[in-house]
Amino acid sequence: MRPTGIGIIGTNWGTLVQLPAFRVAGLNVVAVAGRNPEKTQRVADQLAVPFATTDWRRLVTHDDVTLVSIVTPPSTHCAMALAALEAGKHVLCEKPMALHLAEARAMVQAATTCPAQLTLVDHELRFLPALRAARQMVMEGAIGHFRRAEVRAIASVRANLRQPWNWWSDAAQGGGVLGTISTHQIDLLRYLLNDEVASAQGFLTTFITERPRDKSGQLTSANLRSVTADDFATFHLRFKRGGVAVVIASMVARVEEPQSLTLHGDEGSLRFIDGQLLYARFDEEFRDVTPPHSITFPAWFEGLRHSSFTCFAEATVYMAHALRTALEGNPNALTPAATFRDGLRVQQVVDAVRLSSAHSGDWVEIGHDLDVAYQ
Repeated sequence: MRPTGIGIIGTNWGTLVQLPAFRVAGLNVVAVAGRNPEKTQRVADQLAVPFATTDWRRLVTHDDVTLVSIVTPPSTHCAMALAALEAGKHVLCEKPMALHLAEARAMVQAATTCPAQLTLVDHELRFLPALRAARQMVMEGAIGHFRRAEVRAIASVRANLRQPWNWWSDAAQGGGVLGTISTHQIDLLRYLLNDEVASAQGFLTTFITERPRDKSGQLTSANLRSVTADDFATFHLRFKRGGVAVVIASMVARVEEPQSLTLHGDEGSLRFIDGQLLYARFDEEFRDVTPPHSITFPAWFEGLRHSSFTCFAEATVYMAHALRTALEGNPNALTPAATFRDGLRVQQVVDAVRLSSAHSGDWVEIGHDLDVAYQ
């Protein structure tokens, strides 16, 4: 069998976390692509990646690449994914899957024409043992009938006013907390509840409205550029089988909080917080029911501990092991994975929240035909 070669487009999360995770799982990273030629070559040299390029099209058509991991701004995802599929490659696409619903539809349509190729969205948290256990407990009736959920992601990673403007600040490139963080929150709720969102209502805003154009951090008028993407999001979701969720996300808080998700039912509650899974029935206190890790994390992982993104890094290692197992012939290893169709469902909700926020918080219904409409 032809060995699996991984090509990564993106030199930040893609090479800082994904690349070592893939390698520790036994996957061979053979190519990397980035926009900056000096940085891309430096990363390739430091990490011993044999092929480096600033032209992502060369990567997706490279003979040694069998799976393309797209870890770039959302505005590039659709074109890259379509090109990779046309080249016969498996695709792992960073979230949000697309810039808007029309692109997501195009990606799903392309995926249906090549069913032998993997078409996955990088919602890696699904692979954590604690969250897989939570889903199983919900399905077995541990919390009874779901009533409400509370989801929080409060971090300070973009609170510094002197942090330079980049794609994250640009709505046209898909920047903002709704797409980069709340897509995980939405997908986790769908995964844990095994249900779809029926309608959404939300509010988005931008607290830091200008950022320095360069790394100098100077806050002079000549060096400031407008921020057009949201850095705070709060929204409500109604689910098709009943129950509601309130979600809040901010990357500009002054104090870090553990990311958390709590499900309340009529018979009990589940809470995932700071990597732990807690459970309570009726009026009992929460108790720790976190399953033990089934893999050993490599030494490089220690540098990522005690941050708001630890669970994402852990989950990436689990996902990498599942990818290797699937590519070796056991597709069941990817049972938890989010597919392009899952990405499309999440994109529906994202577009509905944006529409609601633009129209004074009106509830927006998500139709069965994958469209959104006012109620």
